[in-house]
Amino acid sequence: MAFEIGKRFDVLLDGGYFSDLVFTGLPEFPRLGHEIYSREFDLVPGGAYNTAVAMHRLRLKVAWPCCFGSDPFSQFVRDSAVGEGLDASFFEKSMQPSLRITVAFSFDHERAFLSYSDPVQPLPLLKLLKRLRPVWLCVTHLAFGADYEQLFRTARELNTRVFMDCQAHRQSLSNPDIRNALQLVDVFAPNEEEAVLLTGKQNAEQALEALTEYVPLVIIKQGGSGCLCRQQGGETLRVPGIHVKVVDTTGAGDNFNCGFVCGQANGFSLLDSLRMANICGGLSTQSRGGTTTSPTFNQVKHFLEASKP
Repeated sequence: MAFEIGKRFDVLLDGGYFSDLVFTGLPEFPRLGHEIYSREFDLVPGGAYNTAVAMHRLRLKVAWPCCFGSDPFSQFVRDSAVGEGLDASFFEKSMQPSLRITVAFSFDHERAFLSYSDPVQPLPLLKLLKRLRPVWLCVTHLAFGADYEQLFRTARELNTRVFMDCQAHRQSLSNPDIRNALQLVDVFAPNEEEAVLLTGKQNAEQALEALTEYVPLVIIKQGGSGCLCRQQGGETLRVPGIHVKVVDTTGAGDNFNCGFVCGQANGFSLLDSLRMANICGGLSTQSRGGTTTSPTFNQVKHFLEASKP
Protein backbone atom coordinates (compact mmCIF):
# COMPACT_ATOMS: atom_id res chain seq x y z
CA MET A 1 0.00 0.00 0.00
CA ALA A 2 1.12 3.55 -0.76
CA PHE A 3 0.54 6.11 1.96
CA GLU A 4 1.36 9.26 0.02
CA ILE A 5 -0.92 12.13 -0.92
CA GLY A 6 0.03 14.39 -3.83
CA LYS A 7 0.05 18.16 -3.96
CA ARG A 8 -3.20 18.31 -5.95
CA PHE A 9 -6.32 18.92 -3.87
CA ASP A 10 -7.67 15.53 -2.91
CA VAL A 11 -11.20 16.70 -2.19
CA LEU A 12 -13.56 19.55 -3.00
CA LEU A 13 -16.26 19.22 -0.34
CA ASP A 14 -19.84 20.39 -0.85
CA GLY A 15 -21.94 20.69 2.30
CA GLY A 16 -23.10 23.17 4.90
CA TYR A 17 -22.08 23.45 8.54
CA PHE A 18 -24.30 23.07 11.60
CA SER A 19 -23.92 23.54 15.32
CA ASP A 20 -24.91 20.31 17.06
CA LEU A 21 -26.50 20.25 20.50
CA VAL A 22 -25.92 16.64 21.51
CA PHE A 23 -27.90 15.06 24.38
CA THR A 24 -26.69 11.63 25.57
CA GLY A 25 -27.70 9.34 28.42
CA LEU A 26 -31.42 9.85 27.84
CA PRO A 27 -33.81 7.71 29.90
CA GLU A 28 -36.32 7.65 27.02
CA PHE A 29 -37.22 9.54 23.88
CA PRO A 30 -38.84 12.95 24.61
CA ARG A 31 -42.64 12.90 24.63
CA LEU A 32 -45.15 15.72 24.33
CA GLY A 33 -46.13 17.05 27.74
CA HIS A 34 -43.13 15.52 29.53
CA GLU A 35 -39.72 16.83 30.54
CA ILE A 36 -36.69 14.58 30.79
CA TYR A 37 -33.03 15.22 31.62
CA SER A 38 -30.01 13.79 29.85
CA ARG A 39 -26.95 12.71 31.80
CA GLU A 40 -24.58 14.52 29.45
CA PHE A 41 -24.60 17.35 26.91
CA ASP A 42 -22.18 18.87 24.41
CA LEU A 43 -22.20 21.71 21.91
CA VAL A 44 -20.06 20.68 18.93
CA PRO A 45 -19.66 21.71 15.30
CA GLY A 46 -21.53 19.50 12.85
CA GLY A 47 -22.83 19.08 9.33
CA ALA A 48 -20.12 19.00 6.66
CA TYR A 49 -17.66 20.22 9.29
CA ASN A 50 -17.49 16.59 10.43
CA THR A 51 -16.43 15.46 6.98
CA ALA A 52 -13.93 18.28 6.46
CA VAL A 53 -12.18 17.67 9.78
CA ALA A 54 -12.21 13.88 9.50
CA MET A 55 -10.65 14.09 6.03
CA HIS A 56 -8.05 16.58 7.23
CA ARG A 57 -7.04 14.23 10.07
CA LEU A 58 -6.63 11.49 7.48
CA ARG A 59 -4.10 13.72 5.69
CA LEU A 60 -6.35 14.52 2.75
CA LYS A 61 -5.97 17.99 1.24
CA VAL A 62 -9.50 19.40 1.49
CA ALA A 63 -11.11 22.50 0.02
CA TRP A 64 -14.33 23.23 1.93
CA PRO A 65 -15.98 26.45 0.68
CA CYS A 66 -18.20 28.03 3.34
CA CYS A 67 -19.90 31.34 3.98
CA PHE A 68 -20.19 31.72 7.76
CA GLY A 69 -22.86 33.89 9.35
CA SER A 70 -22.23 36.64 11.88
CA ASP A 71 -24.02 34.80 14.71
CA PRO A 72 -22.12 33.18 17.61
CA PHE A 73 -22.98 29.63 16.51
CA SER A 74 -21.51 30.19 13.04
CA GLN A 75 -18.40 31.80 14.47
CA PHE A 76 -18.01 28.86 16.85
CA VAL A 77 -17.90 26.48 13.88
CA ARG A 78 -15.51 28.71 11.93
CA ASP A 79 -13.14 29.08 14.87
CA SER A 80 -13.20 25.32 15.39
CA ALA A 81 -12.43 24.71 11.71
CA VAL A 82 -9.49 27.10 11.79
CA GLY A 83 -8.28 25.49 15.02
CA GLU A 84 -8.29 22.10 13.29
CA GLY A 85 -6.05 23.49 10.56
CA LEU A 86 -8.56 23.55 7.69
CA ASP A 87 -7.71 25.84 4.77
CA ALA A 88 -9.45 29.11 5.70
CA SER A 89 -8.82 30.64 2.26
CA PHE A 90 -12.11 29.02 1.19
CA PHE A 91 -14.05 30.65 4.05
CA GLU A 92 -16.17 33.77 3.63
CA LYS A 93 -18.04 35.77 6.26
CA SER A 94 -21.54 37.18 5.88
CA MET A 95 -22.63 40.33 7.65
CA GLN A 96 -25.90 38.57 8.49
CA PRO A 97 -26.58 35.73 10.94
CA SER A 98 -26.97 32.28 9.42
CA LEU A 99 -28.42 29.94 12.02
CA ARG A 100 -27.99 26.23 11.34
CA ILE A 101 -28.80 24.21 14.43
CA THR A 102 -29.27 20.49 15.02
CA VAL A 103 -30.43 18.95 18.29
CA ALA A 104 -29.26 15.33 18.48
CA PHE A 105 -30.93 12.83 20.81
CA SER A 106 -28.30 10.10 20.95
CA PHE A 107 -28.87 6.56 22.21
CA ASP A 108 -26.46 3.62 22.22
CA HIS A 109 -26.91 2.51 18.61
CA GLU A 110 -29.21 5.09 17.06
CA ARG A 111 -30.08 8.76 17.21
CA ALA A 112 -32.76 11.26 16.21
CA PHE A 113 -32.31 14.81 14.99
CA LEU A 114 -34.28 18.04 15.08
CA SER A 115 -32.81 20.72 12.81
CA TYR A 116 -33.30 24.30 11.68
CA SER A 117 -31.48 26.18 8.94
CA ASP A 118 -31.70 29.71 7.63
CA PRO A 119 -31.56 29.98 3.81
CA VAL A 120 -28.09 29.03 2.60
CA GLN A 121 -26.16 31.22 0.17
CA PRO A 122 -25.12 29.36 -3.02
CA LEU A 123 -21.38 28.79 -3.36
CA PRO A 124 -19.26 28.91 -6.55
CA LEU A 125 -18.69 25.16 -6.70
CA LEU A 126 -18.44 24.91 -10.48
CA LYS A 127 -15.83 27.67 -10.60
CA LEU A 128 -13.82 26.03 -7.82
CA LEU A 129 -14.07 22.62 -9.45
CA LYS A 130 -12.60 23.96 -12.69
CA ARG A 131 -9.83 25.82 -10.85
CA LEU A 132 -8.81 23.13 -8.37
CA ARG A 133 -9.39 20.01 -10.48
CA PRO A 134 -9.53 17.83 -7.34
CA VAL A 135 -9.21 14.07 -7.30
CA TRP A 136 -12.63 13.81 -5.64
CA LEU A 137 -15.77 15.91 -5.46
CA CYS A 138 -17.57 14.86 -2.26
CA VAL A 139 -21.20 15.83 -1.76
CA THR A 140 -22.66 15.27 1.70
CA HIS A 141 -26.32 15.08 0.61
CA LEU A 142 -28.53 13.75 -2.18
CA ALA A 143 -27.88 16.39 -4.85
CA PHE A 144 -29.87 16.66 -8.06
CA GLY A 145 -31.26 19.21 -10.51
CA ALA A 146 -29.76 21.16 -13.40
CA ASP A 147 -26.96 22.86 -11.44
CA TYR A 148 -25.70 19.62 -9.94
CA GLU A 149 -25.96 17.77 -13.24
CA GLN A 150 -23.70 20.43 -14.76
CA LEU A 151 -21.32 20.13 -11.80
CA PHE A 152 -21.16 16.35 -12.09
CA ARG A 153 -20.69 16.42 -15.88
CA THR A 154 -17.84 18.88 -15.48
CA ALA A 155 -16.27 16.64 -12.84
CA ARG A 156 -16.37 13.75 -15.29
CA GLU A 157 -14.71 15.88 -17.98
CA LEU A 158 -11.95 16.76 -15.50
CA ASN A 159 -11.49 13.12 -14.40
CA THR A 160 -12.66 14.07 -10.92
CA ARG A 161 -14.51 11.22 -9.21
CA VAL A 162 -17.83 12.05 -7.54
CA PHE A 163 -18.75 10.60 -4.13
CA MET A 164 -22.26 11.32 -2.86
CA ASP A 165 -23.93 10.59 0.47
CA CYS A 166 -27.71 10.62 0.78
CA GLN A 167 -29.19 12.21 3.92
CA ALA A 168 -32.65 12.33 2.36
CA HIS A 169 -35.81 10.67 3.64
CA ARG A 170 -38.48 12.17 1.40
CA GLN A 171 -37.17 11.37 -2.08
CA SER A 172 -37.48 8.36 -4.37
CA LEU A 173 -36.15 7.04 -7.65
CA SER A 174 -39.48 7.95 -9.24
CA ASN A 175 -38.00 11.46 -9.59
CA PRO A 176 -36.20 11.57 -12.97
CA ASP A 177 -33.86 14.32 -11.74
CA ILE A 178 -32.55 11.95 -9.06
CA ARG A 179 -32.03 9.16 -11.56
CA ASN A 180 -30.18 11.53 -13.89
CA ALA A 181 -27.92 12.74 -11.08
CA LEU A 182 -27.11 9.23 -9.88
CA GLN A 183 -25.95 8.22 -13.35
CA LEU A 184 -23.29 10.96 -13.15
CA VAL A 185 -21.98 9.84 -9.73
CA ASP A 186 -19.11 7.38 -9.27
CA VAL A 187 -19.87 6.28 -5.69
CA PHE A 188 -23.18 6.56 -3.82
CA ALA A 189 -23.24 5.77 -0.08
CA PRO A 190 -26.64 5.93 1.64
CA ASN A 191 -27.35 4.20 4.92
CA GLU A 192 -29.70 1.24 4.98
CA GLU A 193 -32.83 3.18 5.88
CA GLU A 194 -32.16 5.81 3.22
CA ALA A 195 -31.46 3.19 0.55
CA VAL A 196 -34.68 1.30 1.26
CA LEU A 197 -36.80 4.45 1.29
CA LEU A 198 -35.17 5.86 -1.84
CA THR A 199 -35.69 2.69 -3.86
CA GLY A 200 -38.97 1.50 -2.34
CA LYS A 201 -37.47 -1.96 -1.86
CA GLN A 202 -37.94 -4.32 1.08
CA ASN A 203 -34.36 -4.63 2.27
CA ALA A 204 -30.78 -3.48 1.79
CA GLU A 205 -29.87 -6.23 -0.67
CA GLN A 206 -32.74 -5.34 -2.99
CA ALA A 207 -31.96 -1.63 -2.65
CA LEU A 208 -28.32 -2.30 -3.52
CA GLU A 209 -29.34 -4.11 -6.68
CA ALA A 210 -31.71 -1.31 -7.69
CA LEU A 211 -29.17 1.46 -7.13
CA THR A 212 -26.40 -0.24 -9.11
CA GLU A 213 -28.60 0.12 -12.18
CA TYR A 214 -27.62 3.80 -12.04
CA VAL A 215 -24.34 4.08 -10.10
CA PRO A 216 -21.08 2.19 -10.84
CA LEU A 217 -20.36 1.60 -7.14
CA VAL A 218 -22.92 1.62 -4.32
CA ILE A 219 -22.14 1.29 -0.62
CA ILE A 220 -24.91 0.82 1.95
CA LYS A 221 -23.86 1.71 5.48
CA GLN A 222 -25.27 -0.56 8.20
CA GLY A 223 -23.98 1.07 11.36
CA GLY A 224 -22.09 -1.22 13.71
CA SER A 225 -22.81 -4.19 11.43
CA GLY A 226 -20.54 -2.76 8.74
CA CYS A 227 -21.56 -2.23 5.13
CA LEU A 228 -22.68 -3.79 1.88
CA CYS A 229 -21.07 -2.86 -1.42
CA ARG A 230 -21.59 -3.75 -5.05
CA GLN A 231 -20.09 -2.67 -8.33
CA GLN A 232 -22.17 -2.80 -11.50
CA GLY A 233 -22.03 -6.35 -12.80
CA GLY A 234 -20.27 -7.58 -9.67
CA GLU A 235 -21.02 -9.57 -6.55
CA THR A 236 -22.10 -8.09 -3.22
CA LEU A 237 -19.33 -7.50 -0.67
CA ARG A 238 -20.24 -7.73 3.02
CA VAL A 239 -17.68 -6.06 5.25
CA PRO A 240 -18.22 -6.34 9.03
CA GLY A 241 -17.83 -3.37 11.34
CA ILE A 242 -15.44 -3.14 14.29
CA HIS A 243 -16.32 -3.70 17.94
CA VAL A 244 -16.17 -0.54 20.07
CA LYS A 245 -17.99 0.87 23.08
CA VAL A 246 -20.49 3.24 21.50
CA VAL A 247 -21.13 6.60 23.18
CA ASP A 248 -22.64 8.66 20.34
CA THR A 249 -23.21 7.72 16.70
CA THR A 250 -23.53 11.32 15.49
CA GLY A 251 -21.20 11.75 12.51
CA ALA A 252 -20.37 8.06 12.18
CA GLY A 253 -21.57 7.98 8.58
CA ASP A 254 -19.51 11.06 7.75
CA ASN A 255 -16.39 9.43 9.17
CA PHE A 256 -17.17 6.25 7.24
CA ASN A 257 -17.28 8.25 4.01
CA CYS A 258 -13.94 9.87 4.80
CA GLY A 259 -12.29 6.54 5.45
CA PHE A 260 -13.44 5.18 2.11
CA VAL A 261 -12.30 8.24 0.15
CA CYS A 262 -8.95 8.20 1.97
CA GLY A 263 -8.43 4.55 1.11
CA GLN A 264 -9.19 5.16 -2.54
CA ALA A 265 -6.98 8.28 -2.63
CA ASN A 266 -4.12 6.16 -1.31
CA GLY A 267 -4.57 3.43 -3.89
CA PHE A 268 -6.07 0.84 -1.53
CA SER A 269 -8.13 -2.01 -2.92
CA LEU A 270 -11.90 -1.70 -2.74
CA LEU A 271 -12.02 -4.16 0.17
CA ASP A 272 -9.35 -2.34 2.18
CA SER A 273 -11.05 1.00 1.49
CA LEU A 274 -14.28 -0.42 2.91
CA ARG A 275 -12.42 -1.76 5.94
CA MET A 276 -10.87 1.64 6.46
CA ALA A 277 -14.34 3.19 6.21
CA ASN A 278 -15.69 0.86 8.89
CA ILE A 279 -12.71 1.62 11.14
CA CYS A 280 -13.20 5.38 10.82
CA GLY A 281 -16.93 5.15 11.39
CA GLY A 282 -16.55 2.86 14.39
CA LEU A 283 -13.78 4.78 16.14
CA SER A 284 -15.72 8.04 15.78
CA THR A 285 -18.57 6.74 17.97
CA GLN A 286 -16.49 6.52 21.16
CA SER A 287 -17.31 10.04 22.38
CA ARG A 288 -19.93 12.74 21.92
CA GLY A 289 -19.90 14.73 18.70
CA GLY A 290 -19.00 13.90 15.13
CA THR A 291 -15.24 14.52 15.26
CA THR A 292 -14.14 14.27 18.91
CA THR A 293 -12.66 10.82 18.27
CA SER A 294 -12.30 10.98 14.49
CA PRO A 295 -9.07 9.03 14.00
CA THR A 296 -5.80 10.21 12.54
CA PHE A 297 -4.27 8.64 9.47
CA ASN A 298 -1.67 6.72 11.46
CA GLN A 299 -4.28 5.37 13.89
CA VAL A 300 -6.36 3.97 11.04
CA LYS A 301 -3.30 2.60 9.23
CA HIS A 302 -2.24 0.74 12.38
CA PHE A 303 -5.76 -0.57 13.05
CA LEU A 304 -6.14 -1.72 9.45
CA GLU A 305 -2.82 -3.54 9.32
CA ALA A 306 -3.32 -5.12 12.77
CA SER A 307 -6.76 -6.45 11.85
CA LYS A 308 -5.66 -8.25 8.70
CA PRO A 309 -5.53 -12.05 8.92
